[in-house]
Amino acid sequence: MIARLGVIIPAHNEEDDIFGCLESVQRSRSYAVERGIDCRFRVLVVADACTDATEGIVEDFAARHLDVFVLATSFQSVGRARDFGWRHFMRTEKLITEQDSGSAWIAFTDADSRVPEHWITTHLELAETGVDCLVGTVAPRPETATAELIATWHANHELLENHPYIFGANMGLRVSALEAMGGVPALKCGEDEAIVDAVLREGGRIRRTDDCRVLTSARLSGRVRGGFSSYLRQLT
Repeated sequence: MIARLGVIIPAHNEEDDIFGCLESVQRSRSYAVERGIDCRFRVLVVADACTDATEGIVEDFAARHLDVFVLATSFQSVGRARDFGWRHFMRTEKLITEQDSGSAWIAFTDADSRVPEHWITTHLELAETGVDCLVGTVAPRPETATAELIATWHANHELLENHPYIFGANMGLRVSALEAMGGVPALKCGEDEAIVDAVLREGGRIRRTDDCRVLTSARLSGRVRGGFSSYLRQLT
């Protein structure tokens, strides 16, 4: 049984999107509670090298939601930001035994994303089946993309169960799996693919699902070279 859930959100200069992301995570948490899911819950926003109002927006949100916290870092690396977030969660939750880490789950999304209402519920239900790593799907947020780009996206992505894609904006891992691989690879880009490779090397069980699709920004000017925006530009 999953007893502790940490949601880790790396953010670099996301003042326009972070509030909407946090609201969607809170709605997902409320949905899970309504369905009887009972576990300790914590949201950690890793404000990485932010020079805008991101950190202050999260602090204001956290003042009204006591399970939300902001961690300021200067890594300039999404991999290191994700790694810092889950390790901080582990320390604060005092996860020190194998049994503890096996009953804790980390869900990753991005600051420009919106998770569906059943996102947390799906992560935890699949974790209960013995899955060590959930690899979910994403699609462009309609209000951030042209109809042509959205059509092109779906023409190039068959979003089904057992899909072949890997998106850091919709991924979950058992803490014991993170420990086995030595944490999130310290990469500026591509840490999501490296995570899946590491889970497979360690013999972990992966579930690729479209059951909890996340909507993410379709901006073409991205925060990280080689990241999601770079991929979208290739489709245009």
